[in-house]
Amino acid sequence: MIPVGEILDSLQDHRPQLVRQSSPHRAEVALVLDASATDHDPNIIFIQRSTSSDDPWSGQMAFPGGRREDSDVEVGDAACRETHEEIGLELRREHLAGHLGDLRGRHGGRSADLVISCFVYVVDEIPALKPNHEVSEIVPIPLSRLLDPRLRTSVQYEAAGNMQFPGIFLDQDDKRVVWGLTYRFLRQFFSLLGHPLPPG
Repeated sequence: MIPVGEILDSLQDHRPQLVRQSSPHRAEVALVLDASATDHDPNIIFIQRSTSSDDPWSGQMAFPGGRREDSDVEVGDAACRETHEEIGLELRREHLAGHLGDLRGRHGGRSADLVISCFVYVVDEIPALKPNHEVSEIVPIPLSRLLDPRLRTSVQYEAAGNMQFPGIFLDQDDKRVVWGLTYRFLRQFFSLLGHPLPPG
């Protein structure tokens, strides 16, 4: 188990690798730690995206978030706005614990012209959450389960020429998988805490 205090200390000292050059396509996601039940093994709040023919990540597990809009002035604004829209959780500045390194989006195994930033928030009180139409389910998962080696797997992605990508089953009886961009951010997060996940 990883106490919240240890997570906060690690993030405070972290200097993320950021993509500085201007890009017209930027998105932000929120890695939300729910410490309302325990501060020794907090949950990360995941969403399962709704099924949509227009969404290349349809049905996948993800963090809440989305593309930046003109109304998003400060860094992190899009992550907060999208989290509120998608699951009804209002994130405030005092919840912000840190910033992971930026990643470039991929589609079909190739880099896309999209830069994604991930912000880590710690919330002590979680209200009743309600998914919007973009989200089919809200799924909290404790850190200890995400680190369970028995839940590690790989995903064969047809759009990338059947390449294999590392992933994590949600549970022994739940074969949904966290993989792709979300896994890449998780790998950064856990590496900061001294618990590296297998590389992609």
